[in-house]
Amino acid sequence: MFWQWFDTQAAPRLAAREISFRKIFTYLDGFAATEPLAIVETGCLRAPDNWAGDGQSTLMFDRYLQDRPGGGICYAMDIDPAATAACRAFVGSKTEVITGDSVRVLRDVAGRLHAGGMPLALLYLDSFDLDWNNVTPSAVHHLKELVSIQSCLTPRTLVVVDDAPMDAICSAGDDGSFNLLRPPVVGGKGKYVAEYAAQVGAVPLFAHYQSGWTGFR
Repeated sequence: MFWQWFDTQAAPRLAAREISFRKIFTYLDGFAATEPLAIVETGCLRAPDNWAGDGQSTLMFDRYLQDRPGGGICYAMDIDPAATAACRAFVGSKTEVITGDSVRVLRDVAGRLHAGGMPLALLYLDSFDLDWNNVTPSAVHHLKELVSIQSCLTPRTLVVVDDAPMDAICSAGDDGSFNLLRPPVVGGKGKYVAEYAAQVGAVPLFAHYQSGWTGFR
């Protein structure tokens, strides 16, 4: 069973991502068990057992769909052919791994989802390595990804951005204390997705090391 495997094999090694991955899979359990689900992931598993570094998300998504009565499909993509080749070696029949620029590939995947009539349950954005000193290139790319597949979003689609913890602006006191000057907001890869979510009224579900929303459509 997936949850036994997650609790014993995955969760103890996920470090900062454990709490949000647990919320992701709990959310997916809210869909009817017999309903096939689509998961779309940008970026993919690049190295085995790099749980704390990359999170091994593709492996977990594949395992979840393998154990789900209704099944489904995971589309995972990466621009690096070495990464997609490595990923294919560690996932099963429920995952299709695609090599290419995610912004372009997502438009093709959107067409497949519309043709198959399968609901997009989870959109997991994690394709562009983040420079913590300059988040803009990665954050802009993830907003482009969201736009590329927006036609497939439903009110129930969970959109998650990895490497998107909260940022705050503080001033330091002489005693080592910090005074909050601005309430925390989602930063990192999720900076511009979060701004867009607030503008369109999407519902924030969690904000840990990863951040997630529903209600983009």
